[in-house]
Amino acid sequence: MISATSTDDPARFSDVDLLTDAIATLDQRGVLTPLADLIRQVYRRASERHEPDLGDDAMSFGTTVWRNLTNLGAAQFAGRPGMDARIEDNSLEILAAGYILRLYSLQGGTGSSVESIRWEGSETRLGGAVENSADGQLALDDDEQFPHAFAGLIPRKRHIRVAHTGDIDTGETVAYLGLPRDNRNGGSPWFEVALWFGAPAHIAAEPADRASERPQRHHDELPIPDIDLQLRHVNRSPGAPMSA
Repeated sequence: MISATSTDDPARFSDVDLLTDAIATLDQRGVLTPLADLIRQVYRRASERHEPDLGDDAMSFGTTVWRNLTNLGAAQFAGRPGMDARIEDNSLEILAAGYILRLYSLQGGTGSSVESIRWEGSETRLGGAVENSADGQLALDDDEQFPHAFAGLIPRKRHIRVAHTGDIDTGETVAYLGLPRDNRNGGSPWFEVALWFGAPAHIAAEPADRASERPQRHHDELPIPDIDLQLRHVNRSPGAPMSA
């Protein structure tokens, strides 16, 4: 496999190549399998504990999943060889092989579109998309910083995001892996995104005027209450209109 961190003409690597390389590397480092198991386990248990008769609703379900994933994930991955885990901006962050993997929820259950996610919720949330979208190699663009010396250590588009959601009644889970993109000026929130596991439910498209009225606040933006991969090729230039 050709590494996306190669210093030989990095511009030739497509976003598909970069995501495929990131997935393979994180899998080899032992990140993805236990993380997938944890995500499935948390959704299943949250579903089993969900009791509408006691006042539980979609927000309490989402908040339970969010906090459980954050706290259990930080504890489970902390101290593992070759990786680090921490809580950043109230969300789980795993660092391995130069990649920064963070988890965010999709709203609306297993029928949610992965394109509906947004990054403007916080500076940290947006920062990874902005860094991935930069033309240069991270903060090493200045010749005085010897950027070529670090090109093989820090992957291009090093920020990887897990977008996850689940069925409130069954606990069935859907998760995606992708390269976040700064889309504040339009276009997709992803350079490339892959279905990681689960079966997305088919839902009819909502009229644009109604969709714009729906609240967009994410569970992981709320205050804290104290593997088979199917690549979904996006391949479009920044700012280009979405295709069906």
